[in-house]
Amino acid sequence: MKKLLFPLLFIFLYSCSNITVTSDYDKEVDFTEYKTFSFLKWRDDNNKLINDFDKARLMKAVKAEMTDRNYTFQQSGGELAVSIYVILEDKTSYNSYTDYYGGFGYYFVPPWGWGGPARTIVTEYNYTQGTLIFNVFDAKQKKLIWQGTAIGEIDNNPANKEKNIPKLVKQTFNKYPISINK
Repeated sequence: MKKLLFPLLFIFLYSCSNITVTSDYDKEVDFTEYKTFSFLKWRDDNNKLINDFDKARLMKAVKAEMTDRNYTFQQSGGELAVSIYVILEDKTSYNSYTDYYGGFGYYFVPPWGWGGPARTIVTEYNYTQGTLIFNVFDAKQKKLIWQGTAIGEIDNNPANKEKNIPKLVKQTFNKYPISINK
């Protein structure tokens, strides 16, 4: 089930307005000193959640964001090491609505009606929340220097996955300490 949900992770993150993007970084690091980057191997637990197409889309989008910041991609041994991690969590939300007129409605008896006792209707909404975490490490020191996170609800509409993944990555990397070179 979770294997099917992961490809949809990217749609929720950019098609919904309810996306939370955060980042944090080491303020002591001069990010302009680094020239090259490479990707770390996918973790086994994430390897089970993501298909090869979405891995390629994600890595292509991250590569574009990093090269736009004047970093050069290397297959291995880059000064920066980038990892991508995914978390899926099933959640439940409850909404309630109180009908203060209850029973027969407010037009039943003049002049203002007779409603009987109020009733509250509760609806349960199950959804999957997805989190994408982008980590950038100083490869030599093996030290985390930047982390960007995007959190939101998964949308089951896969129609726009190809365009939404780069948008999601761009939105997250907009919080990177170096802005895009134009």
